[in-house]
Amino acid sequence: MTEADVVIVGGGVSGCAIAHALAPDSDVLVLERDAIATGGATALAAGEVTMTPSYSDVPAIAHHAMDFFRAFDGTGAFAFTERPSVELVRPDHEGEARRRADRLAEAGFPVSFLDAETVEADHPRLSLDEFAGVVRHEDTGFLDPYTFAVELKREAEERGAVIETDRTVTDVRVEDDWVVGVETEAGLVDADQVVVAAGWRTPALLDGIVELPVRTYRTQVVVLEPDPPMADAFPMGWIPGSHVYFRPEVNGDLLVGGWSFAEDDPVGASEKADEEFRTHVAGLVPTFLDDLERAGFVDGWAGIDAATPDTRPIVDAPEDAPAGLVVATGFHGRGVMTAPVTATVVRDILLDESPSIPHEPFALDRFDSRSSDFPFHSISSGDDDYEE
Repeated sequence: MTEADVVIVGGGVSGCAIAHALAPDSDVLVLERDAIATGGATALAAGEVTMTPSYSDVPAIAHHAMDFFRAFDGTGAFAFTERPSVELVRPDHEGEARRRADRLAEAGFPVSFLDAETVEADHPRLSLDEFAGVVRHEDTGFLDPYTFAVELKREAEERGAVIETDRTVTDVRVEDDWVVGVETEAGLVDADQVVVAAGWRTPALLDGIVELPVRTYRTQVVVLEPDPPMADAFPMGWIPGSHVYFRPEVNGDLLVGGWSFAEDDPVGASEKADEEFRTHVAGLVPTFLDDLERAGFVDGWAGIDAATPDTRPIVDAPEDAPAGLVVATGFHGRGVMTAPVTATVVRDILLDESPSIPHEPFALDRFDSRSSDFPFHSISSGDDDYEE
């Protein structure tokens, strides 16, 4: 295609979700430099959906995402597995954790503090000798990111969207402070509106057009094969301060991710999990799970994502940007779970509709500085869980 109402740059889960939302009302073209959901953060994501813990201060956003996943469950090959999450709480943080759990419960969230003995009775595989208990979140789950993106793509195409792969966008075209399309390696594409959802490549693509406080970081995942396998009801979870999170796989394996640190060379960064990370996981996991000392190693990988100073994404049509331009970037590891929200916010902006969910948490002007030179904060460290 050489023209469209809306061009979406990036065919990851965010780009596919945006196309899915816009296609019924607009002529939509998605341009992806690789294959769908294989060349960026989507393919490397763990697939956790923890919107309620992540947006407990904005319940409408968390509920919007969860409602979408529940409704989309069973679409084609897509499945959303609801599974509670537990934040393991050390004794010196028990008071803060209990107060936070009570506050969230009073606000209507399905959250509770459970002591260690109660949790171990429910989940005998957990060994919580070093912990006072857990903060348990009921409104969470997990999914397969690739399948999610592919089903969004399929439905978007059924709604009329055109999705082209192996098409690299090299520039966003601007005339008289208005976007007029994009330039690709294969030629020009005209469009009245452009959405740049190209992951960590977004700031470079918009260099000279709009400045974004986004920096790249590298995160890792390993998959272990426990013996015996993890039980079907085993929860997801994380340990504040440990730089890891964990969740069961549907086949009984255990996925452990995290170990995220700023990366100044995203192109040259290794795509394999570091030995240091594997050693960290090998030493940490047996401290809270039984029968993991001899777990087999299945796979491990690493990938690049984009971060913002406050760990929340930018989904906005910035005031100082050319008219018709929308930016969706800086998902800080939450791109898959945030995709339904991203799509709704972009649709609200481009179709000039009344906001159906709050937009303020994603606005670019919430930052006083646009500099990308800010201290990177890993959400998998969980240290912010103790802020009152």
